[in-house]
Amino acid sequence: MSHPRAAIRQALVDKLKTKIGDDFPTDALDRIYGSRSKPLFDQFLPAILIYTRNENIIEERFATDGYGATKRELEVAIEAVVLGNEQVDDSLDKISKQIEDALDGFEMPTRKADIMKLKSTEMDVSIEGSKIYGAARLTYSITYYTSNQQPSNSGTIPTEINANF
Repeated sequence: MSHPRAAIRQALVDKLKTKIGDDFPTDALDRIYGSRSKPLFDQFLPAILIYTRNENIIEERFATDGYGATKRELEVAIEAVVLGNEQVDDSLDKISKQIEDALDGFEMPTRKADIMKLKSTEMDVSIEGSKIYGAARLTYSITYYTSNQQPSNSGTIPTEINANF
């Protein structure tokens, strides 16, 4: 069984690859990958990489015995990479808006209780020789819960303490 993070990444990949009518939701078309390790080549840009960056466990108090669900806050990066020119900033703004629009109000099919909010957007440009590459990283915060198993308590309760002196 895979971790819920994998299901969350895959749901985002599927959403950004899903056509609306005859069109893809972003200029990346179906070049959406659920990993940061996908090599990108000029002829396959723009492309989008989706990966997890950080996850925090949110401390909560439970009215039960302490084995309630674990509340998690996951940071997912959706990074768009474009081959640019003098208008690289406009290209990054355009694909960022496309991503935001595609994910606005998105409810993951198998994770309907998850709450997703846009947290930040970072832009960067790299110039290599005569080529300009731009990257926009949209960071989404996704709050979700995982269950905890209670101990089985099937062990024997010690009735006396034996000490070796």
